[in-house]
Formats: sequence, structure tokens, C-alpha cells
Amino acid sequence: MPKDLLSYPLFRDLPKRVTEIRVRKGGRLCYLTPLSRFSTEHLVTDAEFADLLSFVTDRSLYALTEKLTNGYLPLKGGVRVGVAGEGVANGESIKTVKHVTSLAIRIPHQIFGVADFLGIDGYFNQNVLIISPPAGGKTTLLREIAHTLSDRGKNVVVLDERGEISGAGEGVFAMNVGENTDVLFGFPKKQAYENALRAMNPDYIVTDELSGTGDVEGVLRAYYGGVKVAATLHGEDIDVFHGVFAPLDKVFDRIVLLSKSPVVGTVKREVRR
Repeated sequence: MPKDLLSYPLFRDLPKRVTEIRVRKGGRLCYLTPLSRFSTEHLVTDAEFADLLSFVTDRSLYALTEKLTNGYLPLKGGVRVGVAGEGVANGESIKTVKHVTSLAIRIPHQIFGVADFLGIDGYFNQNVLIISPPAGGKTTLLREIAHTLSDRGKNVVVLDERGEISGAGEGVFAMNVGENTDVLFGFPKKQAYENALRAMNPDYIVTDELSGTGDVEGVLRAYYGGVKVAATLHGEDIDVFHGVFAPLDKVFDRIVLLSKSPVVGTVKREVRR
């Protein structure tokens, strides 16, 4: 875990390889490692929960209202804190979140060599799609693909809207994404694709969590412009090219399906097309 979280009293006895912590007001403290999910005997008190919420919001919950309405708080080092509570609506949008009841703290890890099975070298020239359920190891593998491509001489542009791939924060990257990598952090995806293709001259665009028509359009622009793409997508099987994602069927020629069993990040199936 990042040092600031390790120092927090509620987490001091958790293992270093923890990848997710679930904190529910009045509930048991739970955590996830690459091996399994664990539930401790500790029941989180209202006072502990309030102090943790203050800690992750840097003692200023109301100053982070805009980020809270996205459902999560981005912290240094690529840590993301999912927030559950009562949404306060303003028409069809969410104005703020109050009465927060639980936090899901996602902690990124860098595992060098995890992408070696792809055989990435200076001549690697494939569009790669990684598919798995949530918390299945997609971002860890994607990060290592970016790092390896970059260190093999490719110009890589990482579209890192939430900072999870690079661990971006205040101009510093907590993760090693390669010596020839440029990161667009905090940009809305549509703007990030446009900036990358117009100004950054990438060999590869690396992007996390394809989620709708905007992402599909961006990937297709890169594809037709001769730029390769490595991306991730939530799913349970290789057959994901339907609905809004149907146009991407012709784009990806290397597809990797990850599983959480027996450990997070297990390659369940790989397809070369």
C-alpha cells in the first residue's frame, strides 16, 4: 500500500500486497489480495469511519464534491476510493453525496514481467484488448504493456483519466509506464483522444475501461489513423463485440481474457486473430 495509507491506524495490520479495502460503517473491515478476499473481526465504528472519510478527503469533504459525484475520489499514487451513500440530485445530475456509508479503496500494484507472455519487442505491432470482470487484473497488465512497449522503443500515449494506470498526481507518476511514454491525466476521454492523435504522434494509445460510444469512436479514429491501441473492457468472455462495441470487432487482433481464479490476473484464454 502507499505509505500514507499504510500509516493509517485502521490499516496497519493489513498485508502489503492488499489490492482493495472495503470499509463499511458498522461492518467488518474486509480486504482483497491477489489470492483471496478476507474479512477481519474488526467492526468499523462510526467514529473510525468518519475519521477515515476525513483522511481520504484531506480533511475537506465539501471541497471534493465534484469528484464525489463521479462516485470515487482519486488519491495520490493512482489509489481510487469508491464512495457509496445518498446522492443529492439536481435534475438528472448528482449535485453531491451525503450520508456516506461505505468506501472501496482500490490500490494499484506494479508487477514487472506480467506481460512477457505477449512477446512484446521492438517489432510488436498488434492491437490488444484485455477483458475481465472488475478487479480481475486488467489495469496491472495494461500498465505493464505500456511500460514494455515504451521501453522497446514505441512512442506510447497513456490516456489516464483517473490516474490509475500511471499513478499520476501533482505532476508525479507513482508507476513506471516507460521511458518513451506521455500521459494525459485528468482529460475527458474524448478530448484525450483528440489531443493524443493531433499533437503527440503516438505509435500506441493505451487506455483503460472502454465504456461507451465516445471510447469506441476514439479507438476507431486511432485505428483508421494507423495508431495501435491497447485497452481494457469489463466482461466475462471473449464475445464482447456486440451492441455499442460491435464496431471494434475488426480492430483488436490480440484478445486476453483474465480471471480471478486461482489468482487475480490469471490468463484464462488468449485469442490471436
